[in-house]
Amino acid sequence: MIEEIKYKLKSNNFEKPSGRPQASVLIAILNYGKFIESPELIYTQRSNHLSSHSGEVSFPGGKANEEDASLFETALRESNEEMSLQSKDVTELGKLDYLISRHKIEVNPFVASVDQPQDLQPNEEIQEIFTVPLSFLLDANNMERERIERQGGVWLVPTWNLKNQKIWGLTAMITVNFLNVCFDANIEILEG
Repeated sequence: MIEEIKYKLKSNNFEKPSGRPQASVLIAILNYGKFIESPELIYTQRSNHLSSHSGEVSFPGGKANEEDASLFETALRESNEEMSLQSKDVTELGKLDYLISRHKIEVNPFVASVDQPQDLQPNEEIQEIFTVPLSFLLDANNMERERIERQGGVWLVPTWNLKNQKIWGLTAMITVNFLNVCFDANIEILEG
């Protein structure tokens, strides 16, 4: 599976940078032990006390700093800061096209495998760390749709509810892109 994901991401054509402030997130696939047969993705729930995106489910990541050598390095640094993910145990598989957040930030999703068990610990920005089986996300029976306003239009965006968490908004859109590119899921984001 990991090699197939790498192949599909290599053939993905990238958009040019938008010129907006940049951030990156890590779509981390657990790829060791039992997870080799039943992979899961790592998600976080942001703390309720934060000024932006408080309480929301997200992928680990954040804004790029000048000292980051690349946007992938940004995703690794932020993942380490937010949940103690060890960069030495992470293998980059590829990148998806960026999305522009509602705050006009270019968000670059990187896909990676986590190849060793981790002692994940949330920092003050993160309320909870949880994993979601890929099989759950790929099962159409587990997906709902929610209306959101974005770029001057109304869209019906997929959402998932699991473990008292709701994957929605930009995180759901990134998840859909990942599933469509890497697993040919054909999930549509519909105009509403």
